[in-house]
Formats: sequence, C-alpha cells, structure tokens
Amino acid sequence: MQKINRKILITGGGGYLGSVVVRKLLKAGYTIRVLDNLVYGVNTIEGLLNNPKVEFIKGDVRNVETLKKAIEGVDSIIHLAAIVGDPACAQREEVATETNYIATLKLADLVSKYSKDAIRFIYASTCSVYGIGSDVVDEQSQLNPVSLYARTKINAEKMLNITNSCFIPCIMRLSTLYGLSPRMRFDLLINEFTLSAFNEKEITIYAGERWRPFIHIDDVARAFQMCLEVPISKIKAKIFNVGSDSENYDLSKIGEYFERQIPDIQVNFTEQIKDVRSYKVSFRKIKGELGFKTEKNVEDGIREIYYSLQHGNFRDYRDKKYYNHSR
Repeated sequence: MQKINRKILITGGGGYLGSVVVRKLLKAGYTIRVLDNLVYGVNTIEGLLNNPKVEFIKGDVRNVETLKKAIEGVDSIIHLAAIVGDPACAQREEVATETNYIATLKLADLVSKYSKDAIRFIYASTCSVYGIGSDVVDEQSQLNPVSLYARTKINAEKMLNITNSCFIPCIMRLSTLYGLSPRMRFDLLINEFTLSAFNEKEITIYAGERWRPFIHIDDVARAFQMCLEVPISKIKAKIFNVGSDSENYDLSKIGEYFERQIPDIQVNFTEQIKDVRSYKVSFRKIKGELGFKTEKNVEDGIREIYYSLQHGNFRDYRDKKYYNHSR
C-alpha cells in the first residue's frame, strides 16, 4: 500500500473510536485535523495538542461554517462524529437526527461543491442496520433497523451513494466495538461486562441465544487506515461490513470467555430481553476485496480491560464521561 493521502480530517476525533484512529494515523505519519465538540472532555486529546502534526478545531458538526473551515485543504475525511448507540439516540432524538443524518448530508454536500481534488469520505456506519435476522447477512441483505440510531445511519448511507470526481464515499458498517481507548466507554457490551466482572465478580447475559458481531477498536482503526491507502477504485461507492466471521458470537458463548479469562466470576443467564437485536454478519467482502483481517478477539479485550482496571486506571468508572447515555 502507498501513502496516497496525507492530511486527514477526523470528525469526532476525541471520541471512543476517534481518539484511537487519530493516534494510529499519527504513528503512520499522517497530518491530522480533528473536529470535535469535546462533550466528553478534553482529556482524550490534550496530550496531542502540542503535536505539530495535529490541528484541533473545537466545534459542532451541525454548524455549516465550522464544516467549511474543517474541510479546507484536507485530502481525506473520516467521518466519525455522531450520537452513538441506541440508548443515547433514544434520549436525544432531535440531536441524534441532526448530528447523524443532517450534518452528514451537509458535510458531504460541502465536499462535493468545494473540493477541487478527489476526497475520500470514509463514513462510520454500523451493523445495527441489520437489526434482527435469522440468516447470515451481508452488504446486499435487506436492512431491518429496530432503533433510531440505526435509522439515522441508514438515511445517511442512502444519501452517500452518489459520487462525483471529487467525492469518493466508502461506508464502513462496524461490528460492536470493544477495547481500551483514551476516551473509554463502559456502556459497550464487552467493556461493560468486564467492568461488572471486576466490581461485582459476576455478569448477567440476557437472552443468550442472540447473535452479535464484535471487533476490537484497534482493528477498526486499521481498517480505516487501509481505506486511506488502497487505490480509490477499491473503495469508491462501496459498503463494507467491518469485522471477522470468527468474531460473530452467540452471546451465551461470551460467558464462556469470561469464565476462562476471569475464573472467579459467576456468569448468570436470564431469558429477559434488554436488546432485541440479533444478527450474524458475513465479512467475506472486506477480507476478499481489501485483504482485511482482524488481529484481536474478545478474549484479548477482556484481558486488557481487566488488567487496566486492576491497575487502578478507572477508579472513577461511574463518571458520566465513560457513558454515551444517562444511566
């Protein structure tokens, strides 16, 4: 792969995923412009602000003037800024629609109108768009959203399917994330379970027969970097499920991994349903067309988070900064 693009705009670069992507691309030699409203605090990026390869814009993606400033002179855009997750969107429906859909529409429109060169626009969507399904789903499968979050992402996807010589969209449908981040989240399933295992010595799995794909946050960052470096023809106007076939899990299986990594915990099962989503996803396309393979698995994530908790890195784990929605 060649370094085709050098200056990258990352919207939401101070978030759970964004703060990992920023650091990975910096390490790879890119110059980064971060646009973030810092709703979860400045700690996630303050260690980067003196880096000459980092430019920071504090602002809201819903503001057109802020977007115009952000896209000036960049070679590629990784659009992560969003109200992420079903509960967070349900609590802030209007803001979620404005941020996840309308702001994405405005940003894409500005790029199409004002860019003079080809701009890669890599969009973070979600496998939650599949909702509920009994068969293995791929990028051509019918979508079945069961939440506002998924619907906002689908609406944005539909709008991004138009390309021109300067606007090169690529849609990345991400599996459920886990793993350590400078802006840690404890409202993601694996992360939440690990925190519960550490504090309470038990976890409770609801309706364990449901399926869900997972992916380590470091692997997602690699996938985004890959999309910056492969030839444009490989990503232009394409949709990729991001994950691995081996990381599709029947949730009851997750309990076994926790028992293996943390032998002194108790795993409880209940038929009560907290989340109706259930989908098993094919990742054949991203593996075949981009050569993407994950390097970590759920057990790696459990170990690293548990180790971090043991060493006192999150003594304030109840702080709202670790959660995308009010608890």
